[in-house]
Amino acid sequence: MSMSGDSGQRVGNTEREAAIEALNQHWQAGRLDPAEHERRTTAAYAAVTKGDLDALFADLPGGDPATRTTPAPLQGEVVSSPSQPGEIAPQSGTGLFPAESWVAQHRDALMGITPFVALGLFFATRWWVWFLLIPAAGVILYSGNDGRKRRRDRDG
Repeated sequence: MSMSGDSGQRVGNTEREAAIEALNQHWQAGRLDPAEHERRTTAAYAAVTKGDLDALFADLPGGDPATRTTPAPLQGEVVSSPSQPGEIAPQSGTGLFPAESWVAQHRDALMGITPFVALGLFFATRWWVWFLLIPAAGVILYSGNDGRKRRRDRDG
């Protein structure tokens, strides 16, 4: 690993998340196949330095997202911004929970404990309907287009 320039500069979670979001955009644009997307995403999670993240985008258009706190729009992507000084820009993460809410950050853990909660409520009340909480929690927690849903092959 070369420590020349800023490629040896350590990165944090913000830079890793920006890189992963940019990789998701490249995948959705058809520049990466699922296996390559998974390999690069795994490498982004494990990245320690800016050089580690730079290597993931060497053959992709759009620049280096590791130096930004939010991913830049890729070529041809339309980005909306507030047109009035008092207007609020749309937040990422549509659906019931904003992208940075506590529930959105812990949705996998919440979904994991849901069957145990349903089981406990069943034993406490002897009412089988509590088991419907399991699919209901999945629908509620994973509703909306928040980047966690995987799109099927668009070429189909």
